[in-house]
Amino acid sequence: MGYRNLFIANAKRISVKNRQLLIDDVSVPVEDICSLMIENQSTLFSAFVLQYLAEQGVVVYVCDSKHTPNAVLLPLNSHSRHLKMLRYQIEISKVLQKRIWQKIVISKLENQSRCLGLIDDSDGAKHIKMLQKKVLSGDSKNIEAQAAAYYFKRIYGKHFIRSGESLTNAMLNYGYSIVRGMIARSIVCHGYEPSLGIFHKSELNSFNLADDFIEPFRPLVDLVVHQLMQSVEEEQHLTPGIKQELFRLVNYDMEVGNQKQIVSNAIELFVESYSKSLRDNAESITPPVLIALKEHSYE
Repeated sequence: MGYRNLFIANAKRISVKNRQLLIDDVSVPVEDICSLMIENQSTLFSAFVLQYLAEQGVVVYVCDSKHTPNAVLLPLNSHSRHLKMLRYQIEISKVLQKRIWQKIVISKLENQSRCLGLIDDSDGAKHIKMLQKKVLSGDSKNIEAQAAAYYFKRIYGKHFIRSGESLTNAMLNYGYSIVRGMIARSIVCHGYEPSLGIFHKSELNSFNLADDFIEPFRPLVDLVVHQLMQSVEEEQHLTPGIKQELFRLVNYDMEVGNQKQIVSNAIELFVESYSKSLRDNAESITPPVLIALKEHSYE
């Protein structure tokens, strides 16, 4: 898997030659690329470029007129036993579904608690920890929603409303969409049907499973946005500079099994652990753990 995440803001043309991605006059080995964000609507590229990137497992984001990601290109034929994996998904028991969702919610609350701790809100962190202990199988008491209502006001202020129009929400949505796209890519590459979720089951959502898996990763986006909000004004717009900083979040480390992993690797390990859970009919997922923000370093 590639490790470079490219943000294309002003390029005029993108092409492929000799396994190299040519961005105007800059050449990058395609095998090194994990994701590509094409923000400029004037950038020209061919269907062959998209086809080749899909073959190499590169996730490609395309932005709308507001420069917000609104489409993602995913590889469809990257797993040799798609039907086998689909059967695993269809045949999963309700009991295992509920246990996996319980683990996901517990992990999300753990990372929310860590996020508040990292911004020096020890009281808020302790409260989320307390709620974490109340999560039952399938989160039957909807502790996740209770925690979210408390958590967002602790991190962004008592007047913050998640559904409101604000720079903070725009930044959160932008960051979530980036991570969601990477998760969707990993799900497809492992042969799963992304519309078959564990908890999310909307018939109008083609990425229910991605919306399940993103939950433990959301606090990473929340922490990045909190950090960025310290240097901008709420009245500002989502500028190209802010978006580039948000896109950098895919380069940060999280912890999986007591080892630091770049976000893309943490996603892969999480999806692989889901595969193990389905094969063994036992909850054995390994969600990521939030740590202090630090970009991954390759030795």
